[in-house]
Amino acid sequence: MKILAVDDDPYILEILTMMAARAGFTDVSTSLSGEIALDMLNKGDVVFDCLLLDISMPDMDGIELCQLVRSMPAYRKTPVIMLTAMTEKDYIDRAFQAGATDYANKPFDIVELNARLRMAQEVFSARQEAAAAISTVDAHRPEAANQHEFDIYDEVQIEGVKDLIEYAALGNYLTQLSRAGLVSSQVYAVKIDRIEAIYARASTEEFIYALTEVADAIGDVIRSSGYMMAYAGNGAFVVVSNKATLEPSVGLETEIQDFLDEKNSEYDNGAPLDIEVSIGNPIRPNTSKSQRIRRTFDRVIARAESRVLKKRSELRPVNIRLVGR
Repeated sequence: MKILAVDDDPYILEILTMMAARAGFTDVSTSLSGEIALDMLNKGDVVFDCLLLDISMPDMDGIELCQLVRSMPAYRKTPVIMLTAMTEKDYIDRAFQAGATDYANKPFDIVELNARLRMAQEVFSARQEAAAAISTVDAHRPEAANQHEFDIYDEVQIEGVKDLIEYAALGNYLTQLSRAGLVSSQVYAVKIDRIEAIYARASTEEFIYALTEVADAIGDVIRSSGYMMAYAGNGAFVVVSNKATLEPSVGLETEIQDFLDEKNSEYDNGAPLDIEVSIGNPIRPNTSKSQRIRRTFDRVIARAESRVLKKRSELRPVNIRLVGR
């Protein structure tokens, strides 16, 4: 894995290079500024597989650099690990909003840095395997309408939605919040009802359009409370909200549904694209580092899916059998 480390402190870059080598990552290039790093990336002489960006740099800081990196097609999905001694929630939020995948705190701990780099390696390898699989499928796939290059369970990338980050990044974001931050947060999932039918009928563009409509509706309804959100695949969005009070989700579900109904979304042929959503009741993130964040996400998705099933059962007609006298 080719790594580019960016920091205005030569000593930090030396430490990073040595620690990465001890963890088995020996192919590390360095840059002393965001401007130099951006020039290296634009030249394209080397395509890097992971970026380590210091947040506090003069002229162009790491957050601005991350935003610029994410605008480059070659680096839209590259793992980006932010490096900083700042633990304030505002910095964490801004870093992930800019497109960061993960967050490593200074002073560096070799075990933590190793874990972050291993996670980046897993992301890099998984994407290589996925790209190879898609190429193989495309080579043997007959031309046909409405075939997707992704599975319904894939974490499809949705462009242009504020505060929507990658699913893995959302888990990393939650691990960075302090105990106080976790106590004042809540997690819930928004599930698109009958997502299988939409996936089967829609073109790729129409399917992503449906996902975008839902993401926009969620954001417009909850933006005032502050949040971070990710698409988890299979029609489920996981939301980490700054709203402290845990409340039943029915009211929020109605607000988002009303917003979607007002949109009057359509397929390309003008047929109505009826999008309905279900939301499970929120849960408080576990403050124990020993509990995997993904378990929390699985729980809220399961609650949303249970809500879908409950609504379906409530709509079933009641069978009435007339008994003769």
